[in-house]
This record gives sequence, structure tokens and C-alpha cells, in this order.
Amino acid sequence: MLDFERLMIPIIPTHVCNLDNRYWFNGDIRDYGVPAATRHVSKDDDGKTITGELYHPYEQIHSDFTDMAMKFYTSTTNTPPYVEIKGSPLKLLQGHNVYGFDCLELGTYHMVGMLLEAFPKLAPILDLPNTQLSCLDTTQIIRLPHQNMVQPVLDYMSNLASGHRKAREVKYHNYISWGNDLASVRPKAYGKFEEVKSQLNKIQKQADKGCMRSKTLVMAMHDVLPFANAVLRLEARISKDYLTKNGYPSNVWQLIELQKQQPELLLRLWHVAFDPILDTMKGKYMNFANDDELLQVLMTNLVTYTKKGNPSYVKAYNTLDFYRSLRVDGWKKVKARHAESRFYKFIAYLTDCGISKSHLQNLHANPNGKVIPFVRLLELKLGDQLPTDYQLPVSQYSPKTGLYLVA
Repeated sequence: MLDFERLMIPIIPTHVCNLDNRYWFNGDIRDYGVPAATRHVSKDDDGKTITGELYHPYEQIHSDFTDMAMKFYTSTTNTPPYVEIKGSPLKLLQGHNVYGFDCLELGTYHMVGMLLEAFPKLAPILDLPNTQLSCLDTTQIIRLPHQNMVQPVLDYMSNLASGHRKAREVKYHNYISWGNDLASVRPKAYGKFEEVKSQLNKIQKQADKGCMRSKTLVMAMHDVLPFANAVLRLEARISKDYLTKNGYPSNVWQLIELQKQQPELLLRLWHVAFDPILDTMKGKYMNFANDDELLQVLMTNLVTYTKKGNPSYVKAYNTLDFYRSLRVDGWKKVKARHAESRFYKFIAYLTDCGISKSHLQNLHANPNGKVIPFVRLLELKLGDQLPTDYQLPVSQYSPKTGLYLVA
């Protein structure tokens, strides 16, 4: 599903000045209906109030359900001034993002339409055909057998790492992420049910005070709460940098046309973020009753032969010792005291025997080998993304129903 969009709409060249790599808007934003603020206010010798450079702070454009953020960047570096809009198309059109559509065209037209309706004076100076997609969030959900499995699965996944994608310290209960905030691909995982319940409680308080929009939102969220039960969300943020470096257009209208030709586009981008992480969970063996059972697997797969043709199990015994050290000291400590090549050599021995990398990364936290058969859950439940009676929302700004934004 299309969970988030951030769009950058440049200002037409006739209203832009530049010197080297610095750009600024050649006009007064107040003339276009845009509120202005300043970071400096003082008085001159005559007592007249003077202000510093005007700028536009972030503000919210309201919809029936929730808000969309908007900001006019009047002074920029390396790029012309632009208007940024960002928000969740699902929340704007449905009132929730528990499930929903993945149509870039629907989300983009609705967000741009909201902007032009709120700030009609801006329309003549916006270079809409060159609108850039700064980033998007594409999400898949996993339905677990019951809600109390969500946190154990998150705890398990918090130990997973693949290349530069290392799980960060859990920011708060029910949430983990991989990599850093500047990465071009940023995966994260969290439980949806608790989040929806928390949001619903906050909005209910506003509804109880008479807020009609909150009452509408409460109804929308209350209806979808059961669907969020026992749901784990795997959300991937894909940035403009990743798109341009990998042959995708960053122009949002071109990307929309590409999605029409390739309907699985967002799912494919999701796999870019999560396949390296999910691949660590693939393996024939999820746990072992004891070390003797493991040794039999290692001896079968790692046997070598002497020059005389006799079987040798030294490699298997050394690999078992390495496995035991992971169980006692954990992945990080064992890696720190081995040469990197030696460490990954033994990891390769174990994974080649059918032991998942995720099992090894969680072995210290689960010394008895009792791990969640997570890959099997993924294989069974990854396809259940929408309720059977889901209907695509309609935007009043879509070309077939309302304002046509781009020729």
C-alpha cells in the first residue's frame, strides 16, 4: 500500500533568481496567499519596526479526515525554490492507513488538488509537470496468529542484520527500524493494533468535545480496528536517491505512468528494502533439541576426507564450537574477537547446512533454540493485504472526476 508521499513542486523559472548554486524566490510569498514569518524583529533608531527575511513555516492543509503538511521553500541550495507537500494519501482519503490502495496516481492527484484548492494563487507559478517525488512509503502487512505474538516477533527481528542494514535500538515499544535516517532505503517494522488503539483514544477525546471531524475519524478508525489485530507492518521508505540511481524516474508523473505499465512497482520496491532482511530468516532448521542433533547435521554436511580417503570431522567440530560461542556470547561479541573473514567463514558453514542467519543472530537471546518460525508465517500471510469488501476511495481531484492538473 502507498502509506506516505513527499512531493517537491518547483517554482517556474521566471520567478527564480540564482547566483552559483544559490537560488531564491523573486517575489513576496504574501502576494500568493502564503502566510509569512520571520526569525528577527527589531526597531530602528526612529522606533520603526523592522523584520528579517520572511519565510514560510510548515502548516497544515485540512481534509475531511486528517491534515497534509505544506511548506514553501523560498531560499534553496542546488535546487530552485519549491513547494513541499507531504502526508499519507490513505489517511487523507480514508481516515486510516490500516490497509488501502497502492495507486500513485490517486494519491498524487488528491494531494496536489488539496494544495491548489487551499492556495489557488500559487497555481500560476508552480511548475506542476516537473513535480518530483522526494520519497514514498510502501507497506506490506503480516497477520500473525494472535496479537500477543507481535512483540516477540519484533524482539526477534530487532537482532537481524544484513550488510549495512542493522536493526537500530528500539525507539519505543512496538517499533524497530534498520539503517539510518539518511539511507536511500529505510525499512521499519511495528505492530499496528496498539498504534490504532492509541490514536483512537486521543481522537475520541476530541470527538467527545464536539469536534465533528474527530467524530468522522473515530467512525473510520473504529471500523478498521479489528483488521489491525495481530498485524505486523513492514514499511519501506524509498527515497528519490534510490530511484534515480536505479533507473526509475523521480518525476512523479513519469513514475505514475511506469506504475500503470508495471502494477507491481510498489511491491517490487518493498522487496528491495526487505528481501535482504527476510533472507536472513531462510533456513531448513529453525531449532535443535540438543547439540548432538546439531552435530549430526554438521557432520553430514561438513565432512572432509584425508588423502587416504578416511572421513574427517574436524571442520564440523570446529563449527559446533563456533555455534556454541554464539549461543554463550552473542553475535556481536563473537564477531568482535574474530577476524572478519574467519567469522563469516563459519557463518557460511552454518547457513550452508540449512541454519538460518536469523537463528544465529538470535541464538544468544534464545539459548535453547526456541525461535519463532517466522518465514513460514510470511509465506502464509503476506498476501492478505485487504479485506474482501474493500472499495477504492474516490478523489474529487482525479482527472476523471474533477480538476485536471497536468496537461
